[in-house]
Amino acid sequence: MKLPLIFAMLFSSLTILGQEFHTEFNYDGSNSKDITIRNSYPKGGLKYTSPTGKEYVYAVFWTSITNNGDSGLELSIDFPVESFTIPSSPKTNFNLYLPYQEVHLEKEHMLNYGLDLKSFLDENIEKPPEVVKYISPNESYLFYVTVLSNQGVDGAVRAGFELQKQKLIYKINNHEIDSGQIKSKK
Repeated sequence: MKLPLIFAMLFSSLTILGQEFHTEFNYDGSNSKDITIRNSYPKGGLKYTSPTGKEYVYAVFWTSITNNGDSGLELSIDFPVESFTIPSSPKTNFNLYLPYQEVHLEKEHMLNYGLDLKSFLDENIEKPPEVVKYISPNESYLFYVTVLSNQGVDGAVRAGFELQKQKLIYKINNHEIDSGQIKSKK
């Protein structure tokens, strides 16, 4: 039976300062630039109807990228504009979006982590999902990622960023999507 993006907590939660997240990656050294990446569990699994009447199912995640190094970082994220499928759900078309609304972790208990998803998607569903952000030393950048699909999937959806050298990879249920890079800026 196909379920609309149901998100069972299959893995134990990690908690820091009262905030739960799904994965944490620490990268040290010259290739990885002393970075910590944290990815949340999903929220949502509800339907979104576009202004043209097309129905989607969505999930909202947040990611925190922390610059633990001595020099600034330039984060650039460039998700594919075209829909894609993943091996675990070959009949489901996915799109990724980067809502510009600021993440407030105190809203973690709220639907969609407090994101006004409908307003964002109504205005941006046809626009390319990309961001360029400078992260100063000892600062973090928290942002939303929305996964939109044409139908639900079997089982849980897990997603988040990882770093391979300077290259950012976004994984959805272990399917890798090239998503940008992180470079040192002096």
